[in-house]
Amino acid sequence: MKSRIHILLLVILIVSVMAGCGRQDADRGAVMDAKAASDRSEHAKISAVELTEGKYSEEKLDDTWEGRDSVQIELDGDEIAVKASEPGNGADGTDSDNKLGVNVSKGRAVITQAGTYVLSGTLEDGQIVIDADKEDLIRMVLNGVKMNCSNSAPICGKGGNIVIILAEGTENVITDGMEYVYEEGEDEPGAAIFAKDDLTFNGTGTLSVTGNYKHGIQCKDDLKFITGTYEIKAAEDGIVGKDSVTVRNGNFTIDSGDDGIKATNTSEPDKGYILIEDGSFQVTAGGDGIQAETLLRVNDGNMEITSGGGSRNASAKLRGQMGSGKVIPGRQEPNSGQTEEGTAPNGGQAEEGMAPPDGFGGFRGKDQPPDGMAPPEGREPNGESLNDEQASGETAYPGEQEAKEEAAVYDSTKALKSYVELIIAGGKFDLDSCDDGIHSNQNVTVSNGTFCINAGDDGIHADQTLTIEDGDIEIQQSYEGIEGFEIVIDGGSVKIRSSDDGINAAGEDSAADSADDLADAGGAEERFGRCKGNSMEEDQGAVLTINSGTVYVNAGGDGLDANGDIFINGGDITVHGPEDGGNGTLDYASVCKITGGTFTGIGSAGMIQNPSEDSVQPVIVWRLDEPIEAGTVIAVKDTEGNVIVEKTTEKTAQWFAVSSPKFAEGETYTVCAGDVAKEVDLERIVQDASLE
Repeated sequence: MKSRIHILLLVILIVSVMAGCGRQDADRGAVMDAKAASDRSEHAKISAVELTEGKYSEEKLDDTWEGRDSVQIELDGDEIAVKASEPGNGADGTDSDNKLGVNVSKGRAVITQAGTYVLSGTLEDGQIVIDADKEDLIRMVLNGVKMNCSNSAPICGKGGNIVIILAEGTENVITDGMEYVYEEGEDEPGAAIFAKDDLTFNGTGTLSVTGNYKHGIQCKDDLKFITGTYEIKAAEDGIVGKDSVTVRNGNFTIDSGDDGIKATNTSEPDKGYILIEDGSFQVTAGGDGIQAETLLRVNDGNMEITSGGGSRNASAKLRGQMGSGKVIPGRQEPNSGQTEEGTAPNGGQAEEGMAPPDGFGGFRGKDQPPDGMAPPEGREPNGESLNDEQASGETAYPGEQEAKEEAAVYDSTKALKSYVELIIAGGKFDLDSCDDGIHSNQNVTVSNGTFCINAGDDGIHADQTLTIEDGDIEIQQSYEGIEGFEIVIDGGSVKIRSSDDGINAAGEDSAADSADDLADAGGAEERFGRCKGNSMEEDQGAVLTINSGTVYVNAGGDGLDANGDIFINGGDITVHGPEDGGNGTLDYASVCKITGGTFTGIGSAGMIQNPSEDSVQPVIVWRLDEPIEAGTVIAVKDTEGNVIVEKTTEKTAQWFAVSSPKFAEGETYTVCAGDVAKEVDLERIVQDASLE
């Protein structure tokens, strides 16, 4: 009788978990589909940009100017006076017959020819228009100006190669109105400072721009910043260059309703890029911090970027129903037992640390009822009440509809983003993003730099290849730490904390199945496998390769996960995997082959995958009879008592694996877990101490 009750309880529990799993994965799938559609439609697919540093002509690098060779434009309330630097055109130096190339009419001055123009004073409601030939070099010196235009751009470039020079020691303020008035058939300008042709900024002064209508600075051609200090506030984008944005140096403070800095050309593969060589950036963006179409390259600089309100603003509508391992950084889900570091004290571990029965995938986080019991009738596994329709399965569960609605209006809120190539060669980065910290729809390469990343979604994400060659990367919080189809770590220091997978090699098709597909799945084992995301069953050909460097992972979900292969060829790798039985420290579809380096994996016993038997370097694994607490020292010693590997557990654990180049087949070692020790004869490549 007792066994029948246990079986009945287990069946109830499986049905409850599957219901939760199905809707959670359906929500996650809906969100992923919406994100993919939003991120990929009508954006660049190819990059032909080969630049590694900016290209600047001598005339754009030159921020000097001589008063005697310039035209003076004096602003005074609603009046504009134009004078030659030296008398000669008129008795008082005024431009009486337009020989100086400036037409003035009712608070509006139009520059029509090449030259150097020095602006000073205050224009309460007016406009400076540049309407010259495309090749004409217009040098505008802002020599302490304050300009406002209530119905258009205070500085509007309709034609001409414009260089704006910020005079040394000056403060210059440009502000537009909240509504623009356009001529019939026109839709430009769209920013407080606007240029149809090339626009370059230089000089050592300060420029404050407030774009109340749309953007702060917009250029429909190549936009360059040589140096200067910029304070930009914008209703939409802060800085927009269609063909390119290039920054040689400067200090930038940007507060934008949408993207901070962006390049928008989607149709020409050698354009639509952002190249930053140096500078200081403080960006607070409602959308993406810095976004390029073809290439985003950063060679150096200091960046502090908050996008979408930061990681703490990761939407509960997107995250709350995406699986129990999914935790909004900075928040706690009710009744989940979630700690600030993304690890649950109980972790969904079965009573007394026992693993789920064979053939069952285990339980994830809050879906595990106390003491292994099924949830009370009419309650979700997380304790929330269900109405009659929800309990019968005839309508959406709490949060499902909200997730779908949120997905339908998905906005990108990444810190650094490119649609094709994203390359970081150096710099210091403090990124706090609602979505991914660093993201490319194709490839990401990090060759150097120092990174502190807090992300509501992935710390670093590449749809295709993600390469880390060097640098100091700390992902303090994330959903998944690093994700890409092919991930290669060739050096540097990588430290990851994630509420789900630490490092995940997977393609975009790995999103969970829909609820309808799950409902059609046959058998509890298949359902559990699919609930976990198919990672153990689906071999997409994704690859995670670690050749060198120091890698630390603390994951609430899988530690190292590949929908394909894991290759560990070198480096020092430490993985603190999950506490819950529905995830594994290692999770791979094909092989996990260790050929070199020092590897330590620690985690739960519910979803164990040991390194592959075709590894070249020996591995010792041990599944303990009882869980060990956080703070327990595990170690492997040789016959003389020398410590080969020693780590301290950071969470409750019941399994660990250790591989070291100091291991040799045929030798005897002592494995220790706290006060428990066991001798192991290393007789095969993957030696299980549990069998000794």
